[in-house]
Amino acid sequence: MKLLISAFSFIVLLLPLSAAAQSAQERCTALSGPGATVEHRMVSLPDAPTRILKSQVDPAHDGLPESCRIHGLIAPQTHFELRMPTETWNGKFLMAGCGGYCGTIDTGRTDPGLARNYAVVQTDMGHQGSSWLFAYNNLQGEIDFGFRSTHTVAKASKEIIDAYYGSRAEKNYFMGCSTGGRQAMVEAQRFPRDFDGIIAGAPVYDETGDGAYFVAWNPLANMGEDGKPILSPDKLPMIRQSVMDTCDAADGLEDGILQDPRQCGWKPEDIQCRRGRDGDSCLTTDEVEVLNKIYTGATDSNGEPWYFGMSRGSEYTWTPEFIGQDGKIGNWLEGPQSFGEEFMTTMPFFYDPPAGTPASTFDFDRDPPRMGLTEGIYNSQNPDLRKFKKNGGKMLLYHGWDDDQIPPGISVDYYDTVTRTMGGPAQTKDFFRLFMIPSMLHCTMGGPGGTAIDWVTALENWVENGQAPDEIIVRKRVTQGMGQPRARFPLDPSEYNQTRRVFAYPDVARYKGEGDPNDPGNWEKASNP
Repeated sequence: MKLLISAFSFIVLLLPLSAAAQSAQERCTALSGPGATVEHRMVSLPDAPTRILKSQVDPAHDGLPESCRIHGLIAPQTHFELRMPTETWNGKFLMAGCGGYCGTIDTGRTDPGLARNYAVVQTDMGHQGSSWLFAYNNLQGEIDFGFRSTHTVAKASKEIIDAYYGSRAEKNYFMGCSTGGRQAMVEAQRFPRDFDGIIAGAPVYDETGDGAYFVAWNPLANMGEDGKPILSPDKLPMIRQSVMDTCDAADGLEDGILQDPRQCGWKPEDIQCRRGRDGDSCLTTDEVEVLNKIYTGATDSNGEPWYFGMSRGSEYTWTPEFIGQDGKIGNWLEGPQSFGEEFMTTMPFFYDPPAGTPASTFDFDRDPPRMGLTEGIYNSQNPDLRKFKKNGGKMLLYHGWDDDQIPPGISVDYYDTVTRTMGGPAQTKDFFRLFMIPSMLHCTMGGPGGTAIDWVTALENWVENGQAPDEIIVRKRVTQGMGQPRARFPLDPSEYNQTRRVFAYPDVARYKGEGDPNDPGNWEKASNP
């Protein structure tokens, strides 16, 4: 790795502090291009040798301020894009995490922060392209994706911000979900001085395990000995309705939303067919076994747990990923070059298996111990956050109870483990809080409970004003899910049609029994058993 970095060992060319008298256009374009060696002061960045490839001014548009856009490269292969408001900077820095494989610069993830006049940045995490195949026999790429790119881009961005404005950011924040949530956790655990405040959503704490224990386990749980699926997706609505009939009213309101699915006592056996029969309104013995495997999560052959399962009430999310359609196994494992096959070939093991190795070959007895070699590269499960707390850091963690990508139980387990490690609830809540969002899918993908939450304002109030959030407001946008622009707050009332109150874990919300459910005042805090 040192040889790779030293081969690209050059310096960043930045503006002198006296550049304040220049126009925004001049100050921005002078960061790169001809004459840079004369006009700029030279800075060498330890551990993050950086080159500014391009700088340009973007005019104000679509509610975004005029900004200086920097495209940079950190040796050997980490690209990033930093945007800095030219005239309206709020004095703060916000880094946005990526999602899934990363591999691209998605300005949609940084637009909301730029609209609030933050200097914003995102990185491709050391590779380009939307596929796990970037990691195949590519240790440098795995290191960048695992932990290095986020830290080095944060470091380089702070230097560029300092040079452009003539002062460092007053506060530094990070916000990300899924892979971005893992980036957030890596920062808090490994680089606790990088950020004053962190927002972590649905983190992939166990990058290696999630693919093996979740992506592979769930479709395989529905595969019979003949290789064909057991449970049809046609039965999922009936199953969810049975769950809701049993548990929906527990919070005082029947609205298709469970406050905490762990408190739902419904069992698949409750609707098991009698005397071995089959039907549209009941489950066979084999179908009951499939459901129990998915709810429980991955185990070895002796039933010892490896991972976490799906929540009751989330059944509407199970198809087509792991309950396939048209007689097929779930999409995660269906066919060559499936998500599961790509992941299993590149991520769990230090020595990658032959390309095209099916995910179904993962052995839940033999293979888990082998993943210890890669856990140190990817995973973010360390509950010891003493250094982050000592540095004054604050963190908001959130996860949707209906998440079908990262099992929500892992966030509850992580927070409980941190609480024990840090000395108890009081010592944890003074810097770290968890919000479990009822009936929310993965990140911003939607769900009956909504996904629109102004996390940035909540974090700002905590870090800058000492106002720790005991509750947040979640709104369901009229249009939500993949492909929708990310919410910019405050939302216009025309943008949402549902409002709910969510309390910091372990408390939950309960409807008071009268009044508009969309009025947060008609919900109260209730202790969770």
